[in-house]
Amino acid sequence: SMSKYFNDSPIERPDDDQYGISAFARAVATSLLNLANPVGTTIAINGPWGSGKSSAVNLIRNELDARKDEKLKVVDFRCWWYRGEEAIALAFLQELNGALKSSLGDRIKDMVPELGRHILQAGPVIGSAVALATTGGIGALVAGSAAFTKRFFPDKPPLEKTFAALSEALANQSCRFLIIIDDIDRLSPDEALAIFRLVKSVGRLPNVMYLLVFDRVLADAAVQDRYPSEGPHFLEKIIQASFELPPPARSDLNSALLSAVEQICGEPSEEYVVRFMNVFYDAVVPYLVTPRHVARLINAMTVTWPPVANNVSLADYLALETLRLYEPSLFNAIKHHRDVLTGASASQKSRDDDRFLPFLSGIPDVRQGAVKIILQRLFPAMESMTYSGFHEAWDAERRVCLSKHFDTYFKLSLSDDTMSAADIQEFINNAGDQDFVRDRLRSAAGKIRKGKQSMVPVVLGELTSHAGKIPREQAKDFLCAVFEVADDITRTEDEERGFGATDTPMRLHWLIRRVADERFTLQEKSELYLAATERASLGWLTDFVSSAYTDYHPREGRQVDLSTCLVAEDAIAPLTQRALDELRRAATNGELLVRGDLMFSLYRWREFAEDDGAEVKAWLSEQMKREETLIVLAKALTGESWSAGMGGFGSLGDRVSRRQYRAQVGSNFDLFDTSWFRAELERMVKEKKHAADDLAAVQVFLDAWNNRRAGRDD
Repeated sequence: SMSKYFNDSPIERPDDDQYGISAFARAVATSLLNLANPVGTTIAINGPWGSGKSSAVNLIRNELDARKDEKLKVVDFRCWWYRGEEAIALAFLQELNGALKSSLGDRIKDMVPELGRHILQAGPVIGSAVALATTGGIGALVAGSAAFTKRFFPDKPPLEKTFAALSEALANQSCRFLIIIDDIDRLSPDEALAIFRLVKSVGRLPNVMYLLVFDRVLADAAVQDRYPSEGPHFLEKIIQASFELPPPARSDLNSALLSAVEQICGEPSEEYVVRFMNVFYDAVVPYLVTPRHVARLINAMTVTWPPVANNVSLADYLALETLRLYEPSLFNAIKHHRDVLTGASASQKSRDDDRFLPFLSGIPDVRQGAVKIILQRLFPAMESMTYSGFHEAWDAERRVCLSKHFDTYFKLSLSDDTMSAADIQEFINNAGDQDFVRDRLRSAAGKIRKGKQSMVPVVLGELTSHAGKIPREQAKDFLCAVFEVADDITRTEDEERGFGATDTPMRLHWLIRRVADERFTLQEKSELYLAATERASLGWLTDFVSSAYTDYHPREGRQVDLSTCLVAEDAIAPLTQRALDELRRAATNGELLVRGDLMFSLYRWREFAEDDGAEVKAWLSEQMKREETLIVLAKALTGESWSAGMGGFGSLGDRVSRRQYRAQVGSNFDLFDTSWFRAELERMVKEKKHAADDLAAVQVFLDAWNNRRAGRDD
């Protein structure tokens, strides 16, 4: 699924390892398991930003779990949850205390909190307070802190005594503790150094080991800045063994991206494969240095591909997305020099090197040669030869080098097609406020973007991606608000055709499942949805109940699958009753006839009533005494389909889709007498007593019906 790729999270299992770090993780796990009598033994995993350190840690954890060493307790200290050195020190001790108490209980009493009290009192001099011990045993406190301790804690045992007692308790038991501290890179230099000092001093305890994960280059720079006299020795005194994360193979990085391109965008067609790979190697590969570079590009594609899918050359799209992320000054220069770049061919002026100058500003000398090649790959006008006769081929591929296609590539920037992170967070924060949710969704429906779509698909898409952040206790109010405004925010213009066709009800189904499926039992979901359907709008209520009903009435040959059911079976009766009541009310007050989803509503009414359509047919026969109703039904039974035919341009086929009308009255249609219906419509067209556009719509329906009978609508 596409969601697999929309992610920058570290991997959890060896099966997901695309970069060959599983073997490395096994080796580190083996080293940890083989440490017999550690005393604050510290192992480091080093690697630059984005190299996959957190993924390696997850795989190590996985490996340790698989080996089932009962005597090894693994503790995660999430250092980046805390801000400031004191906060980190106390949180570290709290984590240590929790881990040790769960195994040692009363044997360690309040020893760790006692250490914490000393550190808290030390305040800004945390540095001297935690520098208790270095190698081997317990050394004296430094910088006159013995007097300091006496002043603040006259009745408490001194720090050395507490530390010695804690060490003895740990040495005399059989468990080993592994404390994993990942993401040290997220901390400020001073906070990172506080972690190293804590491990060096307070952390040097029997049967305790550490796995520290950080970028060695950054750490060395921080040490050099704060402790210039120490140099590399500072970390060497703390860390017994360092493992450098192996860099991913170039072929693995390429494969990961190509596999995601295929999933998200599809493969380039055969005639464009060679050019795609040329552009890929020249314009994309140089920027993919780490797994995170690949992940970030994939994340961008999942957002920016759908609006331009099939309207652009895949090669050009991928190159420009890469530049947008990793060579933004070049991307902006391209955007602002459309006329130069989309010129028919190289002019005399453009054949010397001056033609590149507008694009090289801000590009380091070492990359300028590569940038010139990228420009020539994308824009023939930048090459030193003249092209003629290629425009038709470039047009068929929809390349960026033609001005008619150029702008499409630059609709990708986050403009009115996306929500800002702040807007998304505000929505999550207010998910339990029904007025807020209703107002925001209605206002999204009122905000029309280019291309006539509203902001609804964008907002629902973002909410679906972030649904897991909606607090569990706010799910009910959130769903109630969504169900109530569902019809108000459903617009025909927001439907998407073709591959991946979708509409707002479908988007709502994805959203509610993401809100409820993972976090609630089937019974709890039933209660949520029974509450949400109390004031649900009619169209969505009918659609939702139909889905819930179908779960328990699967097609022939299928079984009921409780894992995918919306509600428990005992909720079906009250839900269908609720939908029936609303459909009957709308039928009585005339609302049903003016709805765009009339036929859908009638079929659902028939389905829920379980009377083989008797009630619907009786209502229809009464309504069809009026000619206005016959016109409404003719329009409601006219379907549209879009197809790209093969005519018009020789073997290339049509350049645009053609609309075809279908009459949705098959041989098994039995809601009313179709022969009588046809005769009445033909009579009305002849008599011309109704509005011209109504009669034109009836004629479209009759033509489509005649085509269907003649077998020509396929």
